[in-house]
Amino acid sequence: MRRQGKVVSSLVLAAVLAGGVALAGPSEEDADGGGRDGKDERVKVAVLIFEGVELLDFAGPAEVFVVAAKGKAFDVYTVAATAKPVRVMGGLTVVPNHALADAPAPDILVLPGGNLQAVDDETLAWVKKTSAEADHVMSVCFGAFLLARAGLLDGIEATTHHWGIDDLRKASPTCTVVTGRRFVESGKILSTAGVTAGIDGALRLVEKILGAEAALWTAREWMEYESWPGREGDAPSGD
Repeated sequence: MRRQGKVVSSLVLAAVLAGGVALAGPSEEDADGGGRDGKDERVKVAVLIFEGVELLDFAGPAEVFVVAAKGKAFDVYTVAATAKPVRVMGGLTVVPNHALADAPAPDILVLPGGNLQAVDDETLAWVKKTSAEADHVMSVCFGAFLLARAGLLDGIEATTHHWGIDDLRKASPTCTVVTGRRFVESGKILSTAGVTAGIDGALRLVEKILGAEAALWTAREWMEYESWPGREGDAPSGD
């Protein structure tokens, strides 16, 4: 009976979270006064998407934040240059929650990789401005090159997918490009290695904001991501 109850509870949680797949807007609890002033007090997470964005680069971290604390801690939403549907890697279509012009200011900004040539100057300017105001900025895989283009890696440590290590050194000559680690933290900038490492980076931010227990619940109970904690040492070096 105990196991059956756990399964039923999991199904209920899945149904609740599925209702929030649009990745925007307060939950019923928030609307009923989750904050004492009736405001949504969840941490705001903006996930940039663009034509040809790598699917797991943005979906992996988004999943972490969406399910952490059983969906109660983070308000996750996608942002694109316009509100038009975006064709992501593989031809899948995603409708962004916000265009640049109306995107709420986030506490956390997630920058995935993919077809970075699709990221225009206006979007890059938004990235630079938003990064300056956010509490945390996380790049995933080749998303580190967006940080480099915005001048945000100058004088700090960072990493990226092992295929891009040498190119990142050229793109940001004063950046100390680190190899062999799943993620690298330099102040409020957290950069991750290739693709799945974005999950590790997002879990690290959950750990910093909500504590280790919340990160472990998200990784082990929901995502069955047994490699967490994945501190360092298991990413290809790229050298």
